[in-house]
Amino acid sequence: MSITLRLGLTIGAFVIFGLVCYEVSRKRIRVSDSVFWVIFSLVLVFIALFPQIAIGLANLVGIASPANFVFAVALGILIIICILLSTKVSMLTDKVQNLASKVALLEDERRRER
Repeated sequence: MSITLRLGLTIGAFVIFGLVCYEVSRKRIRVSDSVFWVIFSLVLVFIALFPQIAIGLANLVGIASPANFVFAVALGILIIICILLSTKVSMLTDKVQNLASKVALLEDERRRER
């Protein structure tokens, strides 16, 4: 793995970590949701410091380049996160629709009582 990629992984990890800490301090993201991103950034630093891990895993899976392995794994993780977030958004949309229906029924009931 080239030194440029290792440096890029390290810088990217610190940017992710800093952004997550900033968003948590501004209360835009919950601490429980930020744990994944902190772990993700630590794994990136770990891979940058010990590239033998990425090289070994790439050889094990049959990927020629450790850089391709790192990018493929990162892409796969991000796709999984997108699917999980889509699920959360769908569930929250259903909850909002249910709450809006309940509020409308309560308002209608209140108007009838008057």
